[in-house]
Amino acid sequence: AAVARLRIVQRLTVGFLSPVEDALFLATGLRHLGFDASFHLGRELVPGTGAAGYYAWVSCGEQVVSTSLPVADEYVEVFRTAGR
Repeated sequence: AAVARLRIVQRLTVGFLSPVEDALFLATGLRHLGFDASFHLGRELVPGTGAAGYYAWVSCGEQVVSTSLPVADEYVEVFRTAGR
């Protein structure tokens, strides 16, 4: 519910963001609300075409809360912030 509320605020204030900006916005917002949110950046394991891409997501504990993509299966984590 907190992620949905933050997305509404995001759309109304800054519009749609890139995946990295979106994950940073959500991680910061969730932390301000008291959640133990961490920001993650991953590189594609097997690129579909050309060079590997990067994707960002947010986790609370071990649960990914910012996307329904199977990031653990498709990306290798290259950077992570600690929660709170």
